[in-house]
Amino acid sequence: MTASQSGVLPPLKGGLPALGDVAAVLTRTATLCGQLDQWLHRHPLREVILFRARLEAARNCAAVDGFLVDPWYLAAVLEGLRPRIRGQDVFERGNEVDAAHATFEQYQWLARPTGLQREAIAQAMDAIKPFTQVVGPLLGGALAFRQWIEAGHGRAPLRGALVRLWCEEGLLRTALPLTGAAAFRSGTSWTARTWVPCWLRAIGDEAEVIRDMTRTLEASWHQARLQAGDQRRNSRASAAIDVIAAHPVISATSLAARLSMSIKAACLLLERFLERGLIVEVTHRSARRLFALRDMAPLREAVQPRPKAMPGRKRGRPRASDVADVQDFEDSRVEQNFQPLERWTPDYSELEAAMAEVDLLCRRSQA
Repeated sequence: MTASQSGVLPPLKGGLPALGDVAAVLTRTATLCGQLDQWLHRHPLREVILFRARLEAARNCAAVDGFLVDPWYLAAVLEGLRPRIRGQDVFERGNEVDAAHATFEQYQWLARPTGLQREAIAQAMDAIKPFTQVVGPLLGGALAFRQWIEAGHGRAPLRGALVRLWCEEGLLRTALPLTGAAAFRSGTSWTARTWVPCWLRAIGDEAEVIRDMTRTLEASWHQARLQAGDQRRNSRASAAIDVIAAHPVISATSLAARLSMSIKAACLLLERFLERGLIVEVTHRSARRLFALRDMAPLREAVQPRPKAMPGRKRGRPRASDVADVQDFEDSRVEQNFQPLERWTPDYSELEAAMAEVDLLCRRSQA
């Protein structure tokens, strides 16, 4: 008979927190998670909310490990767009890429694990179940997390395992990316009496952040529907807003397929929404454009625009002679604007005078 079947917890390093230490925070966290899950179940904007919540969760997890990145940079990568790499030099741009890679890996653990990651998550789930079956999914998850770290394992597999295990055990119906990353910040006490309530509090705080974000997205969605509703009786403007709001980004082709309308009609609706400021175009291009509600406007700033074409150049790849002519023109401009600096000639007169005065003082003191 295993420890979980007998109703006894496995041996814990650091002991077990007292009931008074976790009762209040455990009740708050369970209530917030239940309310949020009930709200998001079959919500029209569920996929967009999960997309934004996973971005924020991946950013928080990477930040604890020392990698700071703009979540919209990661959003651009996930949507197949070319992100804008910030930095004044190669070192700063390299740090930006490394931070984005670390954040993307955290996102994979939570949303799209690879084959090896799925195996690690399955092992972590086996390690969690003896705790959750005895003291419940939340408190058991906190104790299992602490025991997992004490054993020398990484945090990412257990975060992904908790998201899936809570859905399996019926705590949540939506795979909410609740990680408790704030409990791993520097300066947090590692004693069981302090850390377990801190982790539970961090889970509740993350649920509150997702709830506030959901309210903001809902308000933007309803406002867009109201402003797009002054159309003909048979207009599909409101339905188009619903489809756009239900996707992080969407193209005119996808919108036309969802509404069973022509691509031309979908483009007209999108252009009308752009003029009214209801949506934003995030790709900086004239073809294969992607659109989203205006709350996704930061994504447009994170996407690198296409390089501007040279004046007078036709479409297609330029000839080698044209490239050489442009390079010669740029070199000539550099030569015209180049003005050599005057040759520097050192002046040591003040230094020599000071040294002579020091020598004079030394001779006087010796005399």
